[in-house]
Amino acid sequence: MEINDGKTDNCADWFYPAWASKAAYNKPIIVKDTDSGFGRYSLKTKEIGIKDLARLHGHMCEGLVIAFVEVKAVLEKLFPDGVVDRTDLRAVSKNGPCAVDVVALMTGARINFQTLRIDNTIGLGFIIQKISTGQTYDVHLKPAVFPKEHADLVSKIRKAHSRGIPVSKSDIDAYEKMADALSLKLLSTPPTELLVIKKLLGYKFSATDLFGDRGDIINKEMPR
Repeated sequence: MEINDGKTDNCADWFYPAWASKAAYNKPIIVKDTDSGFGRYSLKTKEIGIKDLARLHGHMCEGLVIAFVEVKAVLEKLFPDGVVDRTDLRAVSKNGPCAVDVVALMTGARINFQTLRIDNTIGLGFIIQKISTGQTYDVHLKPAVFPKEHADLVSKIRKAHSRGIPVSKSDIDAYEKMADALSLKLLSTPPTELLVIKKLLGYKFSATDLFGDRGDIINKEMPR
């Protein structure tokens, strides 16, 4: 397989700041896919980076960067040769726009293929499994990586919105400044200092809990 043929554009743009493009740990992942709707494995690879994610997601934000850093770190464990097979992955994510967009593009997991589970109990992290081997990892930020002041402001803005209270310009400006600072920190720090990654032994992936056997008929033949 030819490596790095389809390189991503990592140049600064109006939606992609120069500080992000130059950050030390902002490196794309290399992926392999299939060639068509009924295709075989491609003979060449592609790169996927944060700029690609920002195009898909609509903007670059700290949620997108957190997800990128977390997912990338797990993929490096699952594919130590450096080439991610996006046909061989499934994942668990919270129901957040950043998290779902990032994990879907980076892993190929999809709800409609029963390879992406939405579970809000996972919080600000992911569970990612290599289907062919069952190898599974849980990844989350270390405590205090997400600053309390930042978290408090996010909570304040969300509560105001839920109550129909207008959010002030100063709060939005402050939030965006904090978001950029956190994103730069995440992309400039070794992942080992940011993340807690746990190997999950015997993990059983379930695409959804919405379906199950009917329980009110199991004793229908029981004599009275």
